[in-house]
Amino acid sequence: MESLGQAMKNIIDKVFITVGSCPDCGAEMYQWREKLSSGEDRCGPTCMICGHKELKRKQDYDTRVMYNESLKKRALNYFKHSSIVPDKTLFEKRLKGYMVTDQETKNALEIAKRAVNEFILGKPVHVVFTGKSGTGKSHLAMSIAWDVLERSNYDKDVLYVNYRELLDQLRFAMNDKEAQRQIQGALMAELKTADLVIIDDIGAELGGNKTSDSSRYNNDTLTGLLEARQNMATVVTTNLTAKELQEAYGERILSRILQNSKGFVVSMKATKDKRLISGIGA
Repeated sequence: MESLGQAMKNIIDKVFITVGSCPDCGAEMYQWREKLSSGEDRCGPTCMICGHKELKRKQDYDTRVMYNESLKKRALNYFKHSSIVPDKTLFEKRLKGYMVTDQETKNALEIAKRAVNEFILGKPVHVVFTGKSGTGKSHLAMSIAWDVLERSNYDKDVLYVNYRELLDQLRFAMNDKEAQRQIQGALMAELKTADLVIIDDIGAELGGNKTSDSSRYNNDTLTGLLEARQNMATVVTTNLTAKELQEAYGERILSRILQNSKGFVVSMKATKDKRLISGIGA
Protein backbone atom coordinates (compact mmCIF):
# COMPACT_ATOMS: atom_id res chain seq x y z
CA MET A 1 0.00 0.00 0.00
CA GLU A 2 1.48 3.32 -1.02
CA SER A 3 2.04 5.96 1.61
CA LEU A 4 0.00 9.15 1.79
CA GLY A 5 3.08 11.13 0.76
CA GLN A 6 3.59 8.97 -2.33
CA ALA A 7 -0.08 9.22 -3.23
CA MET A 8 0.08 13.01 -3.01
CA LYS A 9 3.21 13.04 -5.17
CA ASN A 10 1.48 10.92 -7.82
CA ILE A 11 -1.45 13.36 -7.90
CA ILE A 12 0.89 16.33 -8.14
CA ASP A 13 2.81 14.69 -10.99
CA LYS A 14 -0.43 14.18 -12.92
CA VAL A 15 -1.64 17.74 -12.47
CA PHE A 16 1.59 19.73 -12.40
CA ILE A 17 4.97 19.87 -14.10
CA THR A 18 8.24 21.05 -12.57
CA VAL A 19 9.71 24.21 -14.06
CA GLY A 20 12.96 24.90 -12.28
CA SER A 21 14.05 25.79 -8.77
CA CYS A 22 12.54 28.30 -6.38
CA PRO A 23 14.69 31.47 -6.18
CA ASP A 24 13.93 31.72 -2.46
CA CYS A 25 14.36 28.23 -0.99
CA GLY A 26 15.76 26.13 -3.86
CA ALA A 27 12.89 23.62 -3.92
CA GLU A 28 11.13 22.63 -7.14
CA MET A 29 8.66 25.06 -8.71
CA TYR A 30 5.40 23.62 -10.11
CA GLN A 31 3.08 24.76 -12.87
CA TRP A 32 -0.28 23.45 -14.16
CA ARG A 33 0.06 20.87 -16.96
CA GLU A 34 -3.15 22.00 -18.64
CA LYS A 35 -3.21 25.44 -20.15
CA LEU A 36 -6.13 27.79 -20.65
CA SER A 37 -8.23 27.52 -23.82
CA SER A 38 -6.27 30.51 -25.11
CA GLY A 39 -3.05 28.53 -24.82
CA GLU A 40 -1.73 30.65 -21.97
CA ASP A 41 -0.50 29.26 -18.66
CA ARG A 42 -3.16 29.05 -15.95
CA CYS A 43 -0.80 30.80 -13.55
CA GLY A 44 2.87 31.37 -12.96
CA PRO A 45 5.19 28.79 -11.36
CA THR A 46 4.67 28.23 -7.61
CA CYS A 47 6.84 26.75 -4.87
CA MET A 48 4.92 24.35 -2.62
CA ILE A 49 7.54 24.58 0.11
CA CYS A 50 7.83 28.31 0.79
CA GLY A 51 4.89 29.61 -1.20
CA HIS A 52 6.90 31.69 -3.67
CA LYS A 53 4.70 32.62 -6.61
CA GLU A 54 6.31 33.68 -9.86
CA LEU A 55 3.03 35.18 -11.05
CA LYS A 56 2.87 37.46 -8.02
CA ARG A 57 6.47 38.49 -8.62
CA LYS A 58 5.59 39.32 -12.23
CA GLN A 59 2.48 41.18 -11.13
CA ASP A 60 4.50 43.12 -8.57
CA TYR A 61 7.06 43.98 -11.24
CA ASP A 62 4.35 45.05 -13.69
CA THR A 63 2.77 47.19 -10.97
CA ARG A 64 6.10 48.90 -10.29
CA VAL A 65 6.61 49.53 -14.00
CA MET A 66 3.11 51.00 -14.33
CA TYR A 67 3.65 53.16 -11.24
CA ASN A 68 6.98 54.46 -12.52
CA GLU A 69 5.48 55.23 -15.93
CA SER A 70 2.60 57.05 -14.25
CA LEU A 71 5.05 59.00 -12.09
CA LYS A 72 7.08 59.98 -15.15
CA LYS A 73 4.02 61.04 -17.12
CA ARG A 74 2.73 63.18 -14.23
CA ALA A 75 6.13 64.83 -13.63
CA LEU A 76 6.66 65.64 -17.32
CA ASN A 77 3.13 66.94 -17.69
CA TYR A 78 3.64 69.24 -14.69
CA PHE A 79 7.05 70.40 -15.90
CA LYS A 80 6.02 71.18 -19.47
CA HIS A 81 2.54 72.58 -18.87
CA SER A 82 3.00 74.49 -15.62
CA SER A 83 6.30 76.08 -16.63
CA ILE A 84 6.40 79.46 -18.37
CA VAL A 85 8.82 78.97 -21.26
CA PRO A 86 8.24 81.19 -24.32
CA ASP A 87 10.83 79.38 -26.48
CA LYS A 88 9.80 75.72 -26.43
CA THR A 89 13.08 74.63 -28.04
CA LEU A 90 14.69 75.39 -24.67
CA PHE A 91 13.16 72.12 -23.42
CA GLU A 92 15.65 70.30 -25.67
CA LYS A 93 18.72 71.50 -23.77
CA ARG A 94 20.82 68.99 -21.82
CA LEU A 95 24.13 69.10 -19.95
CA LYS A 96 25.81 66.86 -22.52
CA GLY A 97 25.07 69.47 -25.19
CA TYR A 98 26.55 72.38 -23.27
CA MET A 99 29.58 73.79 -25.09
CA VAL A 100 32.71 74.12 -22.93
CA THR A 101 34.96 76.71 -24.57
CA ASP A 102 37.16 77.92 -21.72
CA GLN A 103 37.82 77.62 -17.99
CA GLU A 104 34.79 79.76 -17.21
CA THR A 105 32.34 77.52 -19.04
CA LYS A 106 34.06 74.42 -17.63
CA ASN A 107 33.56 75.78 -14.13
CA ALA A 108 29.92 76.61 -14.91
CA LEU A 109 29.26 73.04 -16.06
CA GLU A 110 30.94 71.56 -12.97
CA ILE A 111 28.85 73.74 -10.66
CA ALA A 112 25.69 72.75 -12.55
CA LYS A 113 26.49 69.05 -12.05
CA ARG A 114 27.27 69.62 -8.39
CA ALA A 115 24.00 71.48 -7.98
CA VAL A 116 22.06 68.52 -9.38
CA ASN A 117 23.60 66.29 -6.70
CA GLU A 118 22.52 68.75 -4.00
CA PHE A 119 18.99 69.01 -5.38
CA ILE A 120 18.62 65.22 -5.54
CA LEU A 121 19.50 65.12 -1.83
CA GLY A 122 16.86 67.74 -1.12
CA LYS A 123 19.30 70.51 -0.20
CA PRO A 124 17.83 74.07 -0.29
CA VAL A 125 20.64 75.43 -2.45
CA HIS A 126 20.30 78.56 -4.60
CA VAL A 127 22.28 78.47 -7.85
CA VAL A 128 22.88 81.81 -9.57
CA PHE A 129 24.10 82.18 -13.16
CA THR A 130 25.03 85.72 -14.22
CA GLY A 131 26.33 86.88 -17.58
CA LYS A 132 25.52 88.44 -20.92
CA SER A 133 22.83 87.03 -23.21
CA GLY A 134 23.94 83.99 -25.17
CA THR A 135 26.49 82.69 -22.65
CA GLY A 136 24.52 79.51 -21.90
CA LYS A 137 22.81 80.44 -18.62
CA SER A 138 19.36 79.25 -19.66
CA HIS A 139 20.87 76.15 -21.28
CA LEU A 140 22.48 75.18 -17.97
CA ALA A 141 19.35 75.99 -15.98
CA MET A 142 17.13 73.84 -18.20
CA SER A 143 19.73 71.06 -18.17
CA ILE A 144 19.73 71.07 -14.38
CA ALA A 145 15.94 70.72 -14.43
CA TRP A 146 16.10 67.67 -16.72
CA ASP A 147 18.91 66.03 -14.77
CA VAL A 148 16.99 66.39 -11.50
CA LEU A 149 13.86 64.91 -13.09
CA GLU A 150 15.66 61.95 -14.64
CA ARG A 151 17.96 61.12 -11.72
CA SER A 152 15.09 61.28 -9.24
CA ASN A 153 13.13 58.83 -11.43
CA TYR A 154 10.66 61.66 -12.01
CA ASP A 155 9.84 61.85 -8.31
CA LYS A 156 10.44 65.64 -8.17
CA ASP A 157 8.19 68.50 -9.21
CA VAL A 158 10.22 70.97 -11.29
CA LEU A 159 9.01 74.38 -12.47
CA TYR A 160 10.72 76.69 -14.97
CA VAL A 161 9.61 80.34 -15.05
CA ASN A 162 10.86 82.91 -17.54
CA TYR A 163 10.50 86.06 -15.47
CA ARG A 164 9.93 88.51 -18.32
CA GLU A 165 7.27 86.27 -19.86
CA LEU A 166 5.56 85.96 -16.48
CA LEU A 167 5.39 89.76 -16.16
CA ASP A 168 3.98 90.01 -19.69
CA GLN A 169 1.23 87.52 -18.82
CA LEU A 170 0.38 89.37 -15.62
CA ARG A 171 0.30 92.72 -17.41
CA PHE A 172 -1.95 91.23 -20.09
CA ALA A 173 -4.42 90.32 -17.34
CA MET A 174 -4.23 93.71 -15.60
CA ASN A 175 -7.63 94.78 -16.93
CA ASP A 176 -9.15 91.64 -15.47
CA LYS A 177 -8.35 91.65 -11.77
CA GLU A 178 -9.93 88.25 -11.23
CA ALA A 179 -7.81 86.65 -13.97
CA GLN A 180 -4.69 88.33 -12.61
CA ARG A 181 -5.48 87.12 -9.10
CA GLN A 182 -5.99 83.56 -10.34
CA ILE A 183 -2.71 83.57 -12.27
CA GLN A 184 -0.76 84.91 -9.30
CA GLY A 185 -2.50 82.61 -6.85
CA ALA A 186 -1.88 79.49 -8.94
CA LEU A 187 1.74 80.43 -9.57
CA MET A 188 2.50 81.17 -5.93
CA ALA A 189 0.93 77.88 -4.86
CA GLU A 190 3.14 75.98 -7.29
CA LEU A 191 6.23 77.99 -6.36
CA LYS A 192 5.76 77.07 -2.71
CA THR A 193 5.33 73.34 -3.34
CA ALA A 194 7.66 72.55 -6.28
CA ASP A 195 10.84 70.68 -5.36
CA LEU A 196 12.92 72.81 -7.72
CA VAL A 197 12.15 76.15 -9.38
CA ILE A 198 14.16 77.93 -12.07
CA ILE A 199 13.57 81.70 -12.33
CA ASP A 200 15.08 82.63 -15.67
CA ASP A 201 16.26 85.92 -17.15
CA ILE A 202 15.79 88.34 -14.27
CA GLY A 203 16.73 91.80 -15.53
CA ALA A 204 15.67 91.28 -19.14
CA GLU A 205 12.40 93.08 -18.38
CA LEU A 206 14.35 96.28 -17.63
CA GLY A 207 15.42 96.65 -21.26
CA GLY A 208 18.78 98.05 -22.27
CA ASN A 209 19.16 100.32 -19.25
CA LYS A 210 20.21 97.63 -16.79
CA THR A 211 20.78 99.90 -13.82
CA SER A 212 17.49 101.78 -14.05
CA ASP A 213 15.20 101.47 -11.06
CA SER A 214 12.72 98.62 -11.31
CA SER A 215 9.04 99.52 -10.96
CA ARG A 216 7.29 98.88 -7.67
CA TYR A 217 5.05 96.32 -9.36
CA ASN A 218 8.09 94.53 -10.75
CA ASN A 219 9.78 94.53 -7.35
CA ASP A 220 6.67 93.28 -5.57
CA THR A 221 6.26 90.44 -8.07
CA LEU A 222 9.91 89.39 -7.86
CA THR A 223 9.88 89.64 -4.06
CA GLY A 224 6.85 87.35 -3.97
CA LEU A 225 8.60 84.76 -6.15
CA LEU A 226 11.79 84.80 -4.11
CA GLU A 227 10.04 84.74 -0.73
CA ALA A 228 8.06 81.71 -1.89
CA ARG A 229 11.41 79.98 -2.50
CA GLN A 230 13.13 80.80 0.78
CA ASN A 231 15.15 77.78 1.95
CA MET A 232 14.06 75.82 -1.11
CA ALA A 233 16.00 74.54 -4.13
CA THR A 234 16.14 77.35 -6.69
CA VAL A 235 18.09 78.33 -9.80
CA VAL A 236 18.25 81.98 -10.88
CA THR A 237 19.67 83.31 -14.14
CA THR A 238 20.24 87.00 -14.84
CA ASN A 239 22.06 89.25 -17.28
CA LEU A 240 22.91 91.62 -14.42
CA THR A 241 25.91 91.70 -12.11
CA ALA A 242 25.43 91.69 -8.34
CA LYS A 243 25.99 95.46 -8.31
CA GLU A 244 23.44 96.00 -11.07
CA LEU A 245 20.92 93.76 -9.29
CA GLN A 246 21.29 95.82 -6.15
CA GLU A 247 20.94 99.11 -8.05
CA ALA A 248 17.89 97.92 -9.97
CA TYR A 249 15.97 96.00 -7.31
CA GLY A 250 17.51 96.89 -3.97
CA GLU A 251 19.45 95.05 -1.28
CA ARG A 252 16.49 93.01 -0.07
CA ILE A 253 15.88 91.28 -3.38
CA LEU A 254 19.60 90.73 -3.95
CA SER A 255 19.79 89.09 -0.52
CA ARG A 256 16.88 86.77 -1.40
CA ILE A 257 18.56 85.75 -4.65
CA LEU A 258 21.90 84.97 -2.99
CA GLN A 259 20.44 83.05 -0.05
CA ASN A 260 22.11 79.62 0.36
CA SER A 261 24.21 80.25 -2.77
CA LYS A 262 27.72 79.93 -1.34
CA GLY A 263 29.81 77.98 -3.83
CA PHE A 264 27.01 78.04 -6.41
CA VAL A 265 27.34 81.49 -8.00
CA VAL A 266 28.60 81.48 -11.59
CA SER A 267 29.70 84.78 -13.12
CA MET A 268 30.23 84.43 -16.87
CA LYS A 269 32.26 87.50 -17.79
CA ALA A 270 34.59 86.23 -20.51
CA THR A 271 32.32 83.73 -22.27
CA LYS A 272 31.41 84.78 -25.82
CA ASP A 273 27.89 84.70 -27.23
CA LYS A 274 27.43 81.03 -28.17
CA ARG A 275 24.57 81.85 -30.52
CA LEU A 276 27.09 83.57 -32.77
CA ILE A 277 29.50 80.64 -32.51
CA SER A 278 27.27 77.63 -33.11
CA GLY A 279 23.63 78.48 -32.59
CA ILE A 280 23.42 76.63 -29.29
CA GLY A 281 21.32 79.34 -27.67
CA ALA A 282 21.22 81.34 -24.47
